[in-house]
Amino acid sequence: MIDGPQRADGAELGGRLLTLVGDRDFQALAPEISQIACDHGSDRSAFTEVVAWIVTTIADLIADPASSVNDAVDSFISVVPVVHDTAALNEELPAPAEWLFTAVVRHLQSRHRAGSDPPPPVPADTALTRMQALVEALLWLDALLECDHSSL
Repeated sequence: MIDGPQRADGAELGGRLLTLVGDRDFQALAPEISQIACDHGSDRSAFTEVVAWIVTTIADLIADPASSVNDAVDSFISVVPVVHDTAALNEELPAPAEWLFTAVVRHLQSRHRAGSDPPPPVPADTALTRMQALVEALLWLDALLECDHSSL
């Protein structure tokens, strides 16, 4: 878990969560997500670090350096309905998903303009929203990895 002086960074925590999603070990995933989303130490840093890692990783997976930001966003838009089991992206995502979608798009735009990583996204308002956003982020990342892996 995330307690202790040797607290894991966002990539380690995110990687562990992603492994649990990939293994479909939801019994182990639930308490991990809860602890990260409810962490109130140093401005919810575990949540912020994990979400920043996931947003960056999603952007890395969908952003072809030779393509435009619009192409990257279109690539992302094509995966989101797969996770939500719909034919097309619904204009009205649930609030945590909308927050996450916006964070990814802003990250892509910032990288395209400045060529550098923006600060991590601002954490969602409540523990429940943070948990929902974290689950959403993990599902999107898992779906992107599966799509990328299956196309090889």
